[in-house]
Amino acid sequence: MDLAALILTLGALVMFVFAASGRELRHFNEIALGLVLLTAALICQFTAITNVHVGR
Repeated sequence: MDLAALILTLGALVMFVFAASGRELRHFNEIALGLVLLTAALICQFTAITNVHVGR
């Protein structure tokens, strides 16, 4: 797994944990921010895979 994708995935996990625990971050919607981070992680992972296999 790409390092950037791993960091973004962990950030998304933290946001989902905050959303599930009921704690409130002041200016963020935790679920939306978690989905954005997870989407960015998937894009990073897909880009890393295609650069290795297609970009030869």
